[in-house]
Amino acid sequence: MKVVLLQNLASLGQKGDIKNVSDGYAINFLLPQGKAVLATDENIKQLKAKINKKEADSKEQTQVYNKIVKTLHKQTMTLSGKVSDQETLFQGIGPKDIIQAIKQNFNLDINDKWFRDTAVIKKIGRHEIILNLPNNIQISFYINIKAEEN
Repeated sequence: MKVVLLQNLASLGQKGDIKNVSDGYAINFLLPQGKAVLATDENIKQLKAKINKKEADSKEQTQVYNKIVKTLHKQTMTLSGKVSDQETLFQGIGPKDIIQAIKQNFNLDINDKWFRDTAVIKKIGRHEIILNLPNNIQISFYINIKAEEN
């Protein structure tokens, strides 16, 4: 019996493979547990459509990440806040503030999970921010924090 694998099986093959298996193995194990479906024309067509969509989404996501890298890498942004006499910010600048500034300045969507260090910055001056993108690329950019002028 021909089946299309819906998941990777060490003993049989990879997800999406079309395999010839015994009727008993398919009927008693693979089909009831949702590990495979019958290799009909319709099922094969649906699987290929899913694979193509996944590849297209992956390419699109890669383009988004590349745009983020090209736009932000080694870039410097200036943020300001109210400062005490000791030159520390009254309200620290955290990832959410940086995300908002990136959205305003560059129209890019950044996820707060990408920040390597999520500590709130309380000192004025230049600070390096490092992002670990999901496609295993690490980029850094800088924020320059200045005292807010009255």
